[in-house]
Amino acid sequence: MTSRQKTWALLVVGLAVVLSVSAVIFVHSGEKSPKVHKVTLTWQAATASPGKSVASYNVYRGTTSGGPYSKLASGIKDTKYQDSLVSSGTTYYYVVTSVEEGGHESPYSAEIQAKVP
Repeated sequence: MTSRQKTWALLVVGLAVVLSVSAVIFVHSGEKSPKVHKVTLTWQAATASPGKSVASYNVYRGTTSGGPYSKLASGIKDTKYQDSLVSSGTTYYYVVTSVEEGGHESPYSAEIQAKVP
């Protein structure tokens, strides 16, 4: 098994959200089974505006740096997400947002790149 990790951080003013997103690519291989690729994203918990709390996170993915991104998952309660719908030889770009109670969504985090071997 091999893994690669990159970390980016972004401070979003207004929501006081600090997201540090990292992508780890796991490649599982065996003689009798094909390679299985998964990208695991982890980030630091966001801090909501005064008097509010972070309800969940959304994960977005694109295949072009800078977007456009498509929502991959929403309502995530944890600070970790595993994308198992990736293809070998493809580079993916991920961003994460936090969602406060009441539905206000933060701007995108810094983009993280994951190149699937």
